[in-house]
Amino acid sequence: MSENMEKFRSMDGSDAIVDQPFIKIIFQHGSPREVGINGCRIEDVIEVLVQRLLDFQGRDMACEENAKALYHLEEAREALLLRRRRREQQGVLGLRVPHKPEG
Repeated sequence: MSENMEKFRSMDGSDAIVDQPFIKIIFQHGSPREVGINGCRIEDVIEVLVQRLLDFQGRDMACEENAKALYHLEEAREALLLRRRRREQQGVLGLRVPHKPEG
């Protein structure tokens, strides 16, 4: 990995940039409180997918499989929202520490 790419590592050490043929995603790397907003969140990527499928559903591309995919993307979005709320409630949002499970 080049020196320039090293600065594009997520807080957990994973790559913050996905650069594949026809796909380029720059994920947030570092806490927005510390480094500002420098990339997207997983939720943002899900939103792009939802909008694309909703576009298909609004035209002649509507089908049961698209509806099912939309359902599961919404489930994923809700799970991530729950994670965010739990992290906020536990005071660990934006920190590199795990949150406690429900219960």
